[in-house]
Amino acid sequence: MTHVVWDWNGTLLDDTQAALDTLNAMLARRGGRPITLDSYRDNFAFPVKPYYESIGVCLANEDWDALAREYHDVYAEQPKLLNVEATAALARVRAAGVGQSVLSALRQDLLEAALEEHGIRGYFDNVFGVDNLNGESKLGRARELLARLASAGTAASEVVVIGDSLHDKEVADALGVRCVLCAQGSHAAWRLRQVAPVGDTLLDALDIALGAEGVAARG
Repeated sequence: MTHVVWDWNGTLLDDTQAALDTLNAMLARRGGRPITLDSYRDNFAFPVKPYYESIGVCLANEDWDALAREYHDVYAEQPKLLNVEATAALARVRAAGVGQSVLSALRQDLLEAALEEHGIRGYFDNVFGVDNLNGESKLGRARELLARLASAGTAASEVVVIGDSLHDKEVADALGVRCVLCAQGSHAAWRLRQVAPVGDTLLDALDIALGAEGVAARG
């Protein structure tokens, strides 16, 4: 392995509670019932439109662009911190001489700003977000990222995706690269274990991605 592609929301950024609180605020405005954290982690998925319908947001009565802006406006007000192991994980990968990129379904300008705000932009060779707020697939951008890595001499067999969702696994499979998932984010561990190797924490996931050498380095 010579390159790690990190997911952002729910992986490096500990924002699952913030996302849940945002959805519950939006549901309250529409007279809906709140979602529990367990229910959210058992059911949330990308793309987000079917999930919104499942929790009682009638998209036929909504302007999707306005709904997406509402989500991000409310989300921006919620407290969010880096995963407590994020900086240590990024530093370990750098120390191993392994390249790092971020791939996210977050809009590019918001992603860049968040990385700067949390003081970790300098760890990444590439930052790939999307051009909208729609919460759709990031596969198109993933293909662009893989092409950039290939042009720099990094083969798909040398790349691993570390994320927190089934969508991260779907993206990795479509690219033909390895995937390791972290059970601290938006998806419950039982869902993740059905599709990929899973670490209970971010450093656990990194140990799996790095293999025996990574475990020895941590010890």
